[in-house]
Amino acid sequence: MTEQRLLSPSPLDSKRFGIRVERASIGANTPEDAAIHAIHASSADLIIARFPAGACTIPNALMQQGETLIHADTLVYYDTALPAPAGKEAGNVRRASVADLEAIRRIASTAFQSYRAHYAANPLLPAEQILDGYIEWAQSRADPADSTSDTWLVFDEGAAAGFATCDVQGEGVEIVLNAVHPAFERRGHYGTLLRHLLHHYSEQGLAKLSISTQIWNYTVQRQWSRSGLLLANAYDTFHIDRRLNAQRSQQ
Repeated sequence: MTEQRLLSPSPLDSKRFGIRVERASIGANTPEDAAIHAIHASSADLIIARFPAGACTIPNALMQQGETLIHADTLVYYDTALPAPAGKEAGNVRRASVADLEAIRRIASTAFQSYRAHYAANPLLPAEQILDGYIEWAQSRADPADSTSDTWLVFDEGAAAGFATCDVQGEGVEIVLNAVHPAFERRGHYGTLLRHLLHHYSEQGLAKLSISTQIWNYTVQRQWSRSGLLLANAYDTFHIDRRLNAQRSQQ
């Protein structure tokens, strides 16, 4: 496996934070030496690296060789085969368009204001820029001309109450980001939206739906379990931030 395949640029993160950011996805079968060499050889200010949960060998080796790692989160993936028995069409859910970008912004800017994902674990990443990233991410899939992605809105008496963004790849669909505005929580909107997506993508002939969240987010995981989704995978996220070493050397 080459360094280019282990590490990839993250242009949106780089632009947002004003530093060079790369991402690394290290699989269970990735050779330890190759992963360590690729990370050491990178000149990125920040590497966001994901490892299978509990795989400590490479992170420990990196720390022993002088890299500073922040354990930023544990991400869990759930999935279900389609068609799913829990799927149900909802009259208050529809596909979003570019005309809905402001409504999506309102939901995301409130729902993710204090969300504890991996960015929040890094003390060198400003909170306001992290929130800007969630808003950008939430709005990124509202173009109906793109057949590989969708954004959906659930409504409460005509007001946009929540959204879900989805990517379609091959025979599967992944819900990549979703939220309900706090003003509309505990009204069943999240479950309504999820069941609608299970129904819609079943009707599209897809074979699997998947979704992920941080391990501490128990409420949505209980909702997923009630809808028939099962825990499939888990990953530990580490931030390898060279600026922390630079700060230490200046003290």
